[in-house]
Amino acid sequence: MNNSKAAPLSEIRANARETMLENPYSPVVVAFLFFMIKFALTGCSLFFTLGEDLWMQWAAKIGNLLIDVFIGLFVMGRVKYFTVLCEGKEKASINLLFSAFRSGPDRVLFASLFFEGISFVFSIPAFIYSLYYPLSFGKTKEMLIAFAILFAGSLCSFLVYLFFMPLYYVMGDFPNMSFSKSLKMSVWLMKGNHLRYLGLCISLVPLMILGIVSFGIAFFWISPVLQSAYAHFYLDLIKQKQAKQV
Repeated sequence: MNNSKAAPLSEIRANARETMLENPYSPVVVAFLFFMIKFALTGCSLFFTLGEDLWMQWAAKIGNLLIDVFIGLFVMGRVKYFTVLCEGKEKASINLLFSAFRSGPDRVLFASLFFEGISFVFSIPAFIYSLYYPLSFGKTKEMLIAFAILFAGSLCSFLVYLFFMPLYYVMGDFPNMSFSKSLKMSVWLMKGNHLRYLGLCISLVPLMILGIVSFGIAFFWISPVLQSAYAHFYLDLIKQKQAKQV
């Protein structure tokens, strides 16, 4: 009889820590490079903040969206690196961070646009509210309402993301699979695992808080642990489905 039982979250976190203990240097380098690239590209978005009229603000939001979509190429590379690292079947090269540029960048850009589009759509209500009610420290009521709208939008965006969490991993593992089929496979892999992934994210919050209180410095070590945990979660999803099919 095949065992298709999901691994406990404690085991996934333990596997992530073990991966980092076995590879203490290169994951930190990848995390640092990813941060520097994202920081540089995000800095370019300041160009779109010029102007205060409504059309310029919409142009700024769309410009920032396009930059975030491009950053998705590096997100894909980071996913590929940590998947290879956690599988342990081959050496994970730092060059994998740039692998999306060499293998189906159009598919990756579609995936990035898909995720950013979800966030963009759910951020529109808060953006529109801020246009009509500009925030200031003296407007407590308006700030609370804006925060509530922003939080609701972020929550809805995350709940939708739960259905497609493995998308980048699937695209990395199956480079010849079409974008639409990758979406369907992601939904299939996550079926029955939404609460598990939510539980994993919640269990990693203390690490994120540690990164914040360290003024971001600890994130160069914490980020690889988080990425390893997500990669091990994906590998466990694959293991579950394979066991059920045998």
